[in-house]
Amino acid sequence: MQRLPPEVEKTLAKYQEVESQLASVMTQKGTVISFIKEIERALSILKDLPNDAVVYRSTGHVLIRVSKEEATRDLESRKEELEIRLTSLERMESILKKQLEELRTTLSKYTKQVQTSQRSEEE
Repeated sequence: MQRLPPEVEKTLAKYQEVESQLASVMTQKGTVISFIKEIERALSILKDLPNDAVVYRSTGHVLIRVSKEEATRDLESRKEELEIRLTSLERMESILKKQLEELRTTLSKYTKQVQTSQRSEEE
């Protein structure tokens, strides 16, 4: 069996690396989206509570009593942080997808070159 040229091996390794990075980014993105949805549900519940309602925030294994206003402010702050993270992950996802497409195109060119050279050798 014929060994791949070094530039093809490098491109293939880079493709696999970028593909792995993309999978990781997409997993992180899914996790962030889940957290945002959880926070939105909690904010929705808090919105319907009276202002003097007793609210507890979980801190490790301990529940701490906080005001509705403080709980809402903390959740909105956390949601904002997660939305910034989501935007960053979406940008990264876009960049990685573009890199994958470029690498795919390069690998396709290598494949066509190999097929062309094999046909020439057969004739």
